[in-house]
Amino acid sequence: MTITYLNGTTMEAALLARTDKTLRVAPQGADDVLEFTYLNGTWVSEDCEPVLIEFEWQRRGRQPEITEADCVCSGELASRLIRLLLSGEEEEQTSQAPLDKILHATYSRMVV
Repeated sequence: MTITYLNGTTMEAALLARTDKTLRVAPQGADDVLEFTYLNGTWVSEDCEPVLIEFEWQRRGRQPEITEADCVCSGELASRLIRLLLSGEEEEQTSQAPLDKILHATYSRMVV
């Protein structure tokens, strides 16, 4: 959630407890818990200062719109993904030799 004070100061906080008339929150980067009270349609701090409280679920509706350009990948990546999809494999097979064969070849070339 985001808490905005009248002077423009904002802080992110995690909700700890909520009733119809109170909120207990843990501000990000702070050691103390804050409590807010709901009076006459307004959330009020412990110092009787009105604050605007915006819950995460309220912000989700305002996310930027995803465009087609956000979803387009390169032709090379698209080909690779389609090839993996059609092959039914979870990972693409590489032309590199397995690690144990590389280690064996390296070990056999060592001069003692």
